[in-house]
Amino acid sequence: MASVNIARGRLYLLAKVPRRDGSPGLHQTRIALRLDDTPINRRTAAKLLQTLEKQLASGSFDWSYWSDDAAVGVTWREAIARLYRKKVVLGRTSESTWEVSYMGRLRQIPQGSTVTTDSIAAALQRYDRGSCSYKELWYLLQHLAGLVGVPFPELPVPTYGQAELVAVPTDEEIISWLEATPQPARWYLAMAATYGLRPHEIEGAVLIDRDYCQVAERTKTGFRTVVPLPREWVERFQLHDRQHRSGPRVSSRPDAVSKWLSKACRGVPWRPYSLRHAYAGRLWREGGSRLDLYTAARLMGHTPQVHARTYRSHIQPHQVAEAAERALGGG
Repeated sequence: MASVNIARGRLYLLAKVPRRDGSPGLHQTRIALRLDDTPINRRTAAKLLQTLEKQLASGSFDWSYWSDDAAVGVTWREAIARLYRKKVVLGRTSESTWEVSYMGRLRQIPQGSTVTTDSIAAALQRYDRGSCSYKELWYLLQHLAGLVGVPFPELPVPTYGQAELVAVPTDEEIISWLEATPQPARWYLAMAATYGLRPHEIEGAVLIDRDYCQVAERTKTGFRTVVPLPREWVERFQLHDRQHRSGPRVSSRPDAVSKWLSKACRGVPWRPYSLRHAYAGRLWREGGSRLDLYTAARLMGHTPQVHARTYRSHIQPHQVAEAAERALGGG
């Protein structure tokens, strides 16, 4: 049985694992994590313990994942542990998002090798610049490089492919889509469309005075209040009449609503998340140059930098320029 071990103020994993030399049998071994013994690092070590136990159970244990093949520098395993600590332990990223969206790509990198500018570039160059994978990994590795003090490579910034932009429905298409969807999925989709909510934010959302929507603190980016757009959709789709998922087994996992909605929308040419993108586009169409980047970003629950990256196709250059001119007293 594997466990977390502490020795001289450092954290290790203790387990019976295959021998390094490839000889038959298992050997009780202590695997160095290069982490100091702190409450926060213990959570990181517990996550690494889960990874080790999964590898041992599935027979996929490989020493190249756990061995440090460099005498100096920071290994990818250590760098990823720091990123996990920053985003999950100290930040708002959920375990589900970390495991599905981040580790799905990060675990493909040799964990015992050193993080260098070249190894970061090699990880990114596996993907096309216009792909979603390149975009997500580019920003993730940029963050990781900053944490370990490694210069980020000079690589092209992510671009948005035409297919990604086309996959956002118009308001007329949204209405047609929702009216053809039975309850309770219709209510969930209408909440996403009217308030730009992420799927996991919908169940904890509460409608208050003036049809504003309050998003719960426990969600990805915390508490916020959102305005409906367009406001008439609140009545049209009866959003005050809350609906609930049903079935013999209703999962409470963070990604449960997203998976449930995806199944409910089979045969529809858009993903449920596209309703959030449509809300962002509506913000900029209706707000025009009167809407500043910070306000739009806060409504949607992320930073202005993330908003500009993700929804830049909706932000017209003159809107940004006029907002800057007003801030400088010229408008």
